[in-house]
Amino acid sequence: MASQDALNAGKTALMFYMSYFNAVSQVIGVEKATELQAKVSENMGEMQGKMMRQQSGMADIDAKTAWSILRNIPESFGSSIEVVEESPQKVTLKCGKCSVYEAAHTLGIDDKTIETMCSYSSNITLNTAAKQLNPNLALKVTKFRSSPDEPCMEELVLSST
Repeated sequence: MASQDALNAGKTALMFYMSYFNAVSQVIGVEKATELQAKVSENMGEMQGKMMRQQSGMADIDAKTAWSILRNIPESFGSSIEVVEESPQKVTLKCGKCSVYEAAHTLGIDDKTIETMCSYSSNITLNTAAKQLNPNLALKVTKFRSSPDEPCMEELVLSST
């Protein structure tokens, strides 16, 4: 479980980043800024995933093993993620405290915009990293939180093809 100090540090760093993103969006437009963020997130996920795969030394990585490796990414920002169900084919996750959500919420960003921000940033990073561990893995949000006190639900799934 992530510590409160890590959550606060992640939240502070992300608040600075979101303020920067907002300023960039005002200059080049939200659409172009979003495209750039998605590309940065993809590059980060690819880099982190390749490094994690290399460090693991494993040839075959299933969903359960992949999550044991990937969890370090959100936890390094202080997010608390609970495994609800796990098997080699699928891991169901409940994200409680989330530094991305808390930073955006503190800045007054509405939930729909936060959900969109997650879809082109942290979700892309984690999904791309997962695919570096095994190209048949996919991470997706199955339920975005309906309030600050509600969790997001995610699944890491290993397809058979």
